[in-house]
Order: sequence, then C-alpha cells, then structure tokens
Amino acid sequence: MTVHRMRGRARQRGYTLLEVLVAFALLAIGLGVLLAILSGGVHAVARASQSTQAALHAESILDTLGADRRLQPGHSEGLFEDGRYGWTLDIEPFTPPVPAPQQANPFTTNAGTQDFAENVMVRVVLRMQWGDRGAEQSLRVETLRAYAPAQVQP
Repeated sequence: MTVHRMRGRARQRGYTLLEVLVAFALLAIGLGVLLAILSGGVHAVARASQSTQAALHAESILDTLGADRRLQPGHSEGLFEDGRYGWTLDIEPFTPPVPAPQQANPFTTNAGTQDFAENVMVRVVLRMQWGDRGAEQSLRVETLRAYAPAQVQP
C-alpha cells in the first residue's frame, strides 16, 4: 500500500470567492435589465389604457354632439374623471369647395348641376388632454357635420 502525499496545498473542489462574486454580479445585472424591461412594459400598458379611456371620452362627446340642439359655432371645454381628462371643443362654420359645373345631359330631366346651398356644414375640432404635466398626452379629432338648415315657416 503506497500512500501518495500531495505536496503543498491539497487539491480544492468548489468555487473560489472571486467566481461567486462574479456570478452574483452577472445575476444582478441580468435581473436589473429584466426589471427595466418589465417596468417599461407596465408603463406602456398604462399609457395605452389612458389613451383608450381618452378615446372613449372623445367618442361619447362626439356621439352626443348635436343630439339635443342645433350645432352653433363656438368654444366649450370640460373635464372628466375629476380633472384627469380635459377636453376642448371648437365648432366653426365650414364652406365646402364648390364643384366645377357639370355639362347638362340632354337625356335626363336633371340639368346636372348640384346645389349645396341646402346643407349647412360645420367643422368640429375636439382636443383631449390627460397625463402628468411633465408627460402630458393629447388627442385631436377633427370632423365635419352637415345638416339641413332650420325650415322657416311662412
């Protein structure tokens, strides 16, 4: 039976303190990057939710516009959800461009011209604002509304 003796230090098994510290540093960096990505995703979902809510408020304003009374040019504004969402509404007259006169078709009874004087058009501009003062978001919706003028009773 021969016994071999190792000279100096015995062979070590396992990791050195330096290897463990490097592994922990890499793990910390990886977790930090992962948390930053997840945090950005959460903020993006919150912004998307706020944008959707603002679009729903804008849709409700536009849906009820002109339902109770005739649209009149002017400016109005208001708030939703205790001031979280603000809106401004501008209504102004709009004159559509006059189309080029069409040549009369001899085979129809209609002279072929169009008369736009029967319709009144207004331009409606709705602006929604929300968010913190540093990162304020906005939405602008612009549309035209046409309707027949009020009939004057003789």
